[in-house]
Amino acid sequence: MIVRIMGQGQWEVPDDLVIRLNVLDEMVTDAVASRDAEELALALAEMADLVKRYGTSVPPGRARLSDLIVPDVQASMTEISEWLQESRAEDGLIPG
Repeated sequence: MIVRIMGQGQWEVPDDLVIRLNVLDEMVTDAVASRDAEELALALAEMADLVKRYGTSVPPGRARLSDLIVPDVQASMTEISEWLQESRAEDGLIPG
C-alpha cells in the first residue's frame, strides 16, 4: 500500500498497518464531527507517525499512485471537513 503524507512524500507500508490506520481514520472523522481540533491533530499526527515509522520511503523520482493520502498535520478543521465531504463521508480518509 502506498501512502502519501501531504507535503512530505510517499511511503510503502505493510498491508497489516491498514487496520490501525482505519482506527485513526475513524478518530479523524469523529473529531471533525465533534469539532474537536485537539483530537483531530493527535489522530493526524499519529497516522503520519505510523506511516513514517513502519513504511519505506518512496524516492521522489519514483512517485506512484497513492492508495491513501494523509492530510498535513497542520491542516485546519475546515480543510479536513471539506476533504471528508468531497470524498465519500462514510469512508473517511481511507477508502473501503
